[in-house]
Amino acid sequence: MPKNNKFAAVVLAAGLGTRMKSDLPKVLHYLGDMSLAERAIRKIAALNPDQIIVITGHRADLVESELTKKLGPEIIAKTVFIRQKLLKGSGRAVQEAMHEIRKHQSVMILCGDAPLFRAETAKKMFGYYIKHSPDCLVMTAELPEPGSYGRIKRNHSGDVSAIVEAADADAWEKAIKEVNSGTYFFNAKALEKAVKTLKKKGSKEEYYLTDAVENIITAGGKASAFKLSDATEMTGINSRADLAAAYAMLNKRKAADLMAAGVTVVDPSNTYIEENVAIGRDTVVYPGVFIKGNTVIGKGCKIGPAGVIEDCVIDEGAVVKYSCALEKSRVRSGAIVGPFARLRPLSDIGPAAEIGNFAEVKKSRIGRGSKMHHHSYVGDTDMGEKVNIGAGTITCNYDGVHKNRTVIGAGAFIGSNTNLVAPVNIGAGAYTAAGSTITEDVPGGALGIARARQVVKQLKKRPK
Repeated sequence: MPKNNKFAAVVLAAGLGTRMKSDLPKVLHYLGDMSLAERAIRKIAALNPDQIIVITGHRADLVESELTKKLGPEIIAKTVFIRQKLLKGSGRAVQEAMHEIRKHQSVMILCGDAPLFRAETAKKMFGYYIKHSPDCLVMTAELPEPGSYGRIKRNHSGDVSAIVEAADADAWEKAIKEVNSGTYFFNAKALEKAVKTLKKKGSKEEYYLTDAVENIITAGGKASAFKLSDATEMTGINSRADLAAAYAMLNKRKAADLMAAGVTVVDPSNTYIEENVAIGRDTVVYPGVFIKGNTVIGKGCKIGPAGVIEDCVIDEGAVVKYSCALEKSRVRSGAIVGPFARLRPLSDIGPAAEIGNFAEVKKSRIGRGSKMHHHSYVGDTDMGEKVNIGAGTITCNYDGVHKNRTVIGAGAFIGSNTNLVAPVNIGAGAYTAAGSTITEDVPGGALGIARARQVVKQLKKRPK
């Protein structure tokens, strides 16, 4: 989506969320690996607005602090926080943010507790708004049981003629299935005029943004509807039960998309794959796996069962066996990891390499075809091709002050229960004897032995 310097996005994040029964503001509750507000903001950031206006209220300090930490500098650079002084509805929130909104030609307004829309849907809606240029564009959907949602009334030309709140609807209006999602695009000038005349409504004496839509229509402006094909995209979250249902909904949607693209998800109801994950065709994902963040998995891989993969790149043909934990790492083509293995950040497992059970790798490069089959720890290490790491090997990389590196040359053989005290270099084709503590470099082709000589003594007979 090309950048539009006259376009702003407003995220409503001021509410208390009393039905959550929580000390946390509702928008900071997590849906998968992101809070509700972060998930919504990241999706609208894909539209490339010139500014993102986040309206906070309840525990504003906490909301602003958490979002600043999580969103990162690129998004925060275009984000401004506005604190709603009078917590009296969405209309009041927009009134208090109008000094920023009026700087832009157009504005998108959405709720921070309704992040289930697809980023692609938001782009389509924005494209529709740019093409048709209504004064207001309302995201709508048809629900079999509209419940408490505001009903969308249309005129003969198909434009929106009114949004009727459920509490104010008559029998005919309550029968309408098309409802308001709470997401809008507005012409900023039309919006500014419309919110000036909002009046308090209801027992809570709140100002409703839906009344601004009515004011635009009354003033002769045009309000159009952008109807969702998938009504789940407008789902709002108000309780812990809603949160659980939304997570199940996201996983079901993602699994369906992947299977349609040629991925085998063995048991979609027990597999948890985040929205941003990409997986190639003919990969098989077994139950119990959590695949999170911006993970990319290539073609023809086998993943699971069980385990967690977060922000990783896994090349085609790789295998991650059951109960593994991988974070911010690379697994190259044909490599095998697990079972019960852990890859900590900045691990790079080379092509056809093997990392076995109860093995841990951290900030290390494992060379092509190297093997580290069991019960070993390799950290801060550069390892060449076809190295064999015996069971119980440890790179002692931390001296209490600094992390030091170990270099292991191609074809080296590290005997079982070896301690490599970094910084240390093991040359190509070198050997270390089992049970050694290596503190000095071992040249290529040499054998390093660093253990005490075995002594056998006859035991004295014990008295009877």
